[in-house]
Amino acid sequence: MNAPTTASRTPFIIILILLLAITGVQYFFNFNGLTSSAAMDQAQIARNVARGQGMSTNWLRPIQMVSGSTRSGLNPFLSDAQINEQAAILAGQGQSLINTEKFNPYALRDTRSAPLNILVEAAVFKVAGVHKFDLWKMTGSSMIYLPDRIVAGISCMFFILSVLSCYYILHKMFDVTIASFTCLTMILSNLFLQYATSGLPQMMMLFFFAWGVHFLYCALQNQEENRKFLMPVIYSSLCFACVCLAGWIGLWPMAGFLIFVGIRFRPHGLYCIPGFVILLLLLAYPLYINRSLSGSLFGTAYYTIFTGLVGNEEIAMNSLVSGDIPIAAQKAVTAIINNIMLQGDLLYENLGNLPLAMVFLLALLHQFRRPGVNQAKWSVFALWVPSIIGMALYTTNKSGISLGQIQILFAPFFTAYGTAFVLNLIARHSNKEAAPVIRGCVLLAALLLTSLPLLLSLPQIVRMGILTSSRGIPAWPPYYPPGLNVDLRTQTSEKDFILTDQPAAVGWYADRKAIGFPKMVDQFMVLERILKFHGGKVGSILVTPSSTLDKDIRTVASAYGEFAPLVLEGMTLVQTKDRNPVYLFDHSRALFPLAKRFGTPDSRQFLQGADMILYKDLQEAGPTPQQ
Repeated sequence: MNAPTTASRTPFIIILILLLAITGVQYFFNFNGLTSSAAMDQAQIARNVARGQGMSTNWLRPIQMVSGSTRSGLNPFLSDAQINEQAAILAGQGQSLINTEKFNPYALRDTRSAPLNILVEAAVFKVAGVHKFDLWKMTGSSMIYLPDRIVAGISCMFFILSVLSCYYILHKMFDVTIASFTCLTMILSNLFLQYATSGLPQMMMLFFFAWGVHFLYCALQNQEENRKFLMPVIYSSLCFACVCLAGWIGLWPMAGFLIFVGIRFRPHGLYCIPGFVILLLLLAYPLYINRSLSGSLFGTAYYTIFTGLVGNEEIAMNSLVSGDIPIAAQKAVTAIINNIMLQGDLLYENLGNLPLAMVFLLALLHQFRRPGVNQAKWSVFALWVPSIIGMALYTTNKSGISLGQIQILFAPFFTAYGTAFVLNLIARHSNKEAAPVIRGCVLLAALLLTSLPLLLSLPQIVRMGILTSSRGIPAWPPYYPPGLNVDLRTQTSEKDFILTDQPAAVGWYADRKAIGFPKMVDQFMVLERILKFHGGKVGSILVTPSSTLDKDIRTVASAYGEFAPLVLEGMTLVQTKDRNPVYLFDHSRALFPLAKRFGTPDSRQFLQGADMILYKDLQEAGPTPQQ
């Protein structure tokens, strides 16, 4: 281990000051609220946990609703007459058709998200009082929901911890130059900063991932020095298991870890057993809950596999049964191959635009002087390869932030190895006088390539942040927190459910139960039948820019099926309001049953002009539950 000296403390202090300054600018001046539906989804679940309601969710996925209802005893595909007949027979036997312990739409437990990030947020929410909705209601001029800042603050905290951890770990593995340079690129990378305030679990995953690599490196080093290495392997297993608990996509690097440990340490296969046991112990309770609620160990999270195959997770989640998901075996194979190739095409962007990170694959061919460092590069590679496959299945492979995109976890170690390789080449092929100059120029050029987008925009970010500090700039379109937190909540009933293209935002900002759009009206009727027998109904429909932003009409029609005229109505009204407004909702034959309830002139409430329309069911009486 490198002993700390004054020479190593000075770069650390500089890194720390710059880290706090840049993170502060991003958090206080460049934060527009949460922009990821996954972050909002986890936040609303965390709020329910803080209330003592367990991992219940306000976002009801249709595929989970149908599965849960069927398991509870109600087959929603039967007609009302058939269900009533079945209920009467059971009543005669002293039994009830509905088993609310197995399924209750008002207390539906989430089986989609990994629990660790949610539990950490819940603990902070409980301390801050975020679980008391009225205390955080948006009543002032600010357009940024204050709990959004709390969620982002948790991500920022783990970002700071991750950078400082990487400095310590890379300083131990390499030297102060490589550690300092790698941490500088992380701090000045736009992608890292976006994740740092996204509310997604990536920064928490990075923290545990970095320490997992550290303990694995210690195990490799101990083995080379003929010292005991079991405990570092156990510590590493625990860290990588925590990565899995922060995001299910972490199971893929965990698989790579188990394979590497099983092959690298002798006797072969023995030392992966502790990691496998630790993983099972930590996953036992979530898997048990998923099994008891959905009949599957993986719960609703299983359907996220279709994100990479069909390009959109919601297509699968908004289907009623798995057979409705439009994917064929041949298409699945083609999609996986294309997505793996796209992971390569977008590798630079998804690694945070860190130039020397791209040199990692060449660094694999280099023999590093220290055996532990040399072996650790193969461990990082072994973690990365399965992760590529996982990301091909669980992401749409576009650049930008995503719950299933974890290239960012590898970026610090790719950069460190790439930098070490380049510096070794310079040292070998340059004379002693020129080597320091060449080395400095290379590192400076790489740092500028990474940081230039941030540095060029920094003055404007600070200026806009100061000018708008009193109200903030919301992430509109598509998210308008005041419209959901105040207007939508005021105009809807706590008992009723909202059909919307923004279920995560409705669940978080309005604290209302929300359902995503199915593709067919008949499917909507099945969902309402489920709600009816639990004493609920869809009380309103909310259409926002989420359904049409950056999409052409063909894409909208493909995604929303028979509901496409409804989600396109706002765009049409914007173009026709000056003369004769065209209400597409009223002219759709498929939507006619819904237009009678939601399509009357008094039903439409414009929350943000025609861009955001609330269609209210003005019928007096809601459906009554059937027992």
